[in-house]
Amino acid sequence: MLIDVRTFDGIYSLISNNLYSRTNMLNPVGLLIPLFLLIVLIEWYVSYSRNENKYAIGNTAMNMTIGAIDQVGSLIYFVLLFFVMQFVYNHFKIFEMPNDWRQWVLAYIAVDFLSYWYHRFSHRVNILWAGHVTHHSSKYFNFSNGFRTSLFQGINRIIFWACLPIFGFSPFVLVIILKVSGVYDFLMHTEYVPKLPLIEKFLITPSLHRVHHGKNDIYIDKNYGSTFSIWDKMFGTYQAETEPVKYGIKSEYVDNNPFTAIGHYYRYLWLTMKDTPQWSNKIKLLLMPPEWEPSNSTVKQNTLSHKNYQTNKLLKNYALFQMALCVFGFITMMAFINFMTSWEIFLCAGILIFTMTQSTMILNNSLIINFAKNGYSMLITALLLAVATIAFMPNSYFIYVFLFLTISILLNIYIGRQSQFERN
Repeated sequence: MLIDVRTFDGIYSLISNNLYSRTNMLNPVGLLIPLFLLIVLIEWYVSYSRNENKYAIGNTAMNMTIGAIDQVGSLIYFVLLFFVMQFVYNHFKIFEMPNDWRQWVLAYIAVDFLSYWYHRFSHRVNILWAGHVTHHSSKYFNFSNGFRTSLFQGINRIIFWACLPIFGFSPFVLVIILKVSGVYDFLMHTEYVPKLPLIEKFLITPSLHRVHHGKNDIYIDKNYGSTFSIWDKMFGTYQAETEPVKYGIKSEYVDNNPFTAIGHYYRYLWLTMKDTPQWSNKIKLLLMPPEWEPSNSTVKQNTLSHKNYQTNKLLKNYALFQMALCVFGFITMMAFINFMTSWEIFLCAGILIFTMTQSTMILNNSLIINFAKNGYSMLITALLLAVATIAFMPNSYFIYVFLFLTISILLNIYIGRQSQFERN
């Protein structure tokens, strides 16, 4: 069947057919998200019942929204990764790997070895750190941190993983292993698993990964391994957990806006380059470690935060309601994504991410001026787009999108008036 590549839908169908076989079947990624959320919910319940404060609603909302943005981005960058690896495999491979269990074992080891070096470069090269810092900027450490990955990190990986097919590894095998490795990484984000000295001789454990997330001087740039700890021991970056971990990053960063979390370090690099007269130092800034700064630079590694007024209980209940609907909607979209056109994916993802971002900002007391008015205008625009979509591409599930937007607009108007009344 010919595909019209002149349209975005044609291009997306062309690349996704090769990776996902885009048949009418449920997307396994969408089906796994509820399992990850259940793990988060169990850990939250344990924390709450013990009064240990390992979770904060605003932080968890940040992590889930950043994760949603990354999942939408992965619809593009994962198929691009597959295409690049397929091209390298077809034109530059120097070995032929056996098509049996040996390839899977060797591929996992190779992926983990490369993950170590990609991770290490992501901490020591500014332009790569800009994509990775999002994962480290949380002051909390729990399973929901496993969602907190910038979409730029996925893009940055492409050039690293493109070399693996040279050695005869099948791109299909590599993509599956990357997904499996990602699940293991997710399970490392908890404070409830103690040190496991025997296992830590060979494998990365939650304790070793806690060290990696620490901003204590002794923990900086340690434990880059993904699954195996042997790489850190071989290359001098291994560190056991010997003192309480302080999480987060050292710069003056305020964690209250998902898009700020994703883009604040790129903004810092851009402003610093503009502030630096010599071209040699501009390029050097991108390639040097994060602690390096050009001489006489006046730009600091921080970010502006919006805190115009403290949100009230009504606003936060509104945000929680919206987040719950959006999480359900996002899971549904990811599960049924093979049944949707690119336009439908774009519309649904845009509405969900916008609403989750707004709700996250409310839960973090980070509202911009005229929040209710701006939100009302954007929701009206989204509603008109949804109506147009229903008219030209009638699908029953878009009725639910229409109802969600209508309810959101009505709530937005009501909440905005109540908040305006309280401020006055």
